[in-house]
This record gives sequence, structure tokens and C-alpha cells, in this order.
Amino acid sequence: MGQKPTSCFCQQALPSAQECGALVEGLTLDGRPLAPPQFHSVDWFEGQEFTQHDDPDRTQEPFLPPSFVQHKDPQKQRDKTWSEELPIPVENSFARVVHGLLDDDDCAVLIDCINRKGFTPALINVGHGRQKLQPYARDGHRVIADNVELSAWILQVLEPYLPGQLWGGKLVELNERLRFLCYTPGQEFKMHYDGNFSRPRGHPREGDCSRITVQIYLHDVPPSHGGATTFNLGKQGGLLPCQPKAGSALLFSQDLEHGGSVLLRGLKYTLRTEAMYGHMDD
Repeated sequence: MGQKPTSCFCQQALPSAQECGALVEGLTLDGRPLAPPQFHSVDWFEGQEFTQHDDPDRTQEPFLPPSFVQHKDPQKQRDKTWSEELPIPVENSFARVVHGLLDDDDCAVLIDCINRKGFTPALINVGHGRQKLQPYARDGHRVIADNVELSAWILQVLEPYLPGQLWGGKLVELNERLRFLCYTPGQEFKMHYDGNFSRPRGHPREGDCSRITVQIYLHDVPPSHGGATTFNLGKQGGLLPCQPKAGSALLFSQDLEHGGSVLLRGLKYTLRTEAMYGHMDD
């Protein structure tokens, strides 16, 4: 799989426990210090490709939903939310921030859940079910977990803020493939368009596709630390940043170019999924 290693992501390349602790110095969540990241050791190399059979993201490992999914009423949580529109000068496109999707204690529980699994380097999809390690384009870390209970709970809270219909399709669900991202200083995700995810042949919802990205921020990132989600609106609007705030969700149509701006200090945890749309006659 791939050519001779040019850059290895082995145990020696991972931050030590002391270094991880230094990353979260001065950052708090739910009245407590922000939990430092836990990394899962791998021996990958730059340019290495993986197939679905390789399962580099360990999606087959069990992932229990966080406790708030069982005891918190999503309808009551929805009552605590409010939204703000971002100025997007692109016809039929939008970006909005929903505040209050998660409470601070929910965010803390989620971070604990994903740290138990451990972060690995974030890969890039290269088509035909294959992924590639390309740290020059994307050099953060992530955990992937499939969980219908958590994605369904989030949808119940967010549903009023998602278009019921978009580009000829009807909202049906959120993608249960949840990607938890972790960025450390110097890391970024360069400008890109989110790929359109389609349900594969044989899936009960075969043919459904993603049209809106859902990016959930799990703690505050001070503006001085960088790490904003930044839209490139070209000559019409220039660069438009959205700074992470604990428990808020950034929703945007997948035709918008954007990037994860370089993190200058501290840490950045987020959760990303997509709103899925099906045929109008379903």
C-alpha cells in the first residue's frame, strides 16, 4: 500500500502527555479544564492509501452514544437554541450558526467518549472507497464513529434550521458517520469543497445524498488562537470566518468553498456530519 515512507506517523511522532496537557492550558469547558487529546498510535506514511477493507479509522469498533442522548429531551433542547445567518452572497446557498445545540456538559461528555477511542491522522477521500494520507493538504487528527442514536438526536434539535427541501431533494436524516476532529497548533484544512456523500447500492436509503455540512464546535476557540472555519466567497464577499463556540453548529450548503484556518495556539475539537436528502416522492 503506497511507496517508500517519506514521513512516518509512529508513536514517537505523537505529543507526550505533558505536551498534550500544555495544549489545553488556559482552556476550559463546563467550568473545568478542557480535556487534552488522546492519540492512537499508527505507523502510516505520507502518501499511503487505504481501502474500506483496511478500515484505518477503526469504524468497526463499538461506540456507545453519550449519556445525554438517553436522558435529554431533544425537543426541550431545541427550545434553547437560536440562529444567526452568515452573509453569503451566493444565490441558493446559505450558511447559518445554530447556538445552543449542545450544552457545555454535553460537549465534555462527547470529548471524553472520543478520547477513549483515540485520534489518528485525518485522511482524505480519493474516490472509489479509498482514502489517502496527505498531511500537506490536511494535517489534523480525527475519530470516526457510526452512531444512529446520536445523529438522530442531533437532527431532532437542528431540524427547524435545515431546509426541508433543497435542490430538488427532501430532508430525510443526518449521516450517522460522525467525524470528530482534533487540530493542534500549526494544523489546518486548506480551502476545499466538501464532497457529496451518496448512500451506496444496497443501503436501505440507496441514492440519498448529502447537501448540507453540519460542523459542531465542542468548545470555545478564542479568536487569537485562529482555527476559524473560513469561507472563500471570492470577489463577492472575500473571506468570511466563523469562530468556534462551544455547543454551536455551523450549517452550510456544500457548494461553498471553505477551509479550517490554521490553529495558532491551543486546541480545536469539532464534530462533523451531513444532512442527507432523498427523492421528493419518498
